[in-house]
Amino acid sequence: MPRVVKFAISIPEEDFKKLEVLRQKEELTRSKAVLQAVKLWEESKSMEEFIRKYEEGYKKFPEVMEERVAWEKASLTALAKEEW
Repeated sequence: MPRVVKFAISIPEEDFKKLEVLRQKEELTRSKAVLQAVKLWEESKSMEEFIRKYEEGYKKFPEVMEERVAWEKASLTALAKEEW
């Protein structure tokens, strides 16, 4: 089992009440609720970084309109042959 660390935090009372309602509804301990929040925060930051890199790459290599039109035509042709 990984080493466990206890820590104390101070948050506004209203936020604490919201946390309590949410965690009780989900049947989580405070530790589990905070751990889930941290994991979601990490995922959010990772997604932000992915999006930033994607946008950066797109700015360096933007779509060429002719290529986009060609892809659309090819897609329409392929989809037209499918039974819907």
